[in-house]
Amino acid sequence: MDDSVDTADLEWSTPPAAAAAIAVGGLFLLVGALTVASDAVGAVLMTVAAVMLLGFAAYALLVRPRLTLIRGDGPRIVVRTIGGRSTYGPADIDRIRLRTLRRIGRRTGQLEIEVVAEPGSPDPADSWNECRDDLPAAPDHPRDTTLIVFNRWDLGADLHEVADALSEAGFVTER
Repeated sequence: MDDSVDTADLEWSTPPAAAAAIAVGGLFLLVGALTVASDAVGAVLMTVAAVMLLGFAAYALLVRPRLTLIRGDGPRIVVRTIGGRSTYGPADIDRIRLRTLRRIGRRTGQLEIEVVAEPGSPDPADSWNECRDDLPAAPDHPRDTTLIVFNRWDLGADLHEVADALSEAGFVTER
């Protein structure tokens, strides 16, 4: 009987097929802008839309995996952005919350990870108060945290399953 704990990493990111479909749509728009568009304004708008779709697809394909869970004795999560990777342990996480919002008649979810900022990092509220001497100090708020928000597109998985995996690994998750 094997009682060992599965310590394999879990990774979540945008499905490559979805990002590739967006890239194909961007290419179709670009080809259409260059060959089919009969007016200059339409060609410019199609080109801008194509460049935006291609940039979005490149982001989704290059920034992978967006979230990694390293399980084991010292569980950690790794968040990947354009700026690089950041690793956080349970002590670095102020709160993980699963939110359900209603937008345009649909329910959408968000996984919010509130990370305690590194010592010495600038606080945006401080710079705001320095610029605006005529305003009172910023209200009490968690001044040393950073909010990271993921949706289903970012993680390519059901957010409840991701929250369950984070909870099983030892991270406290609010629902």
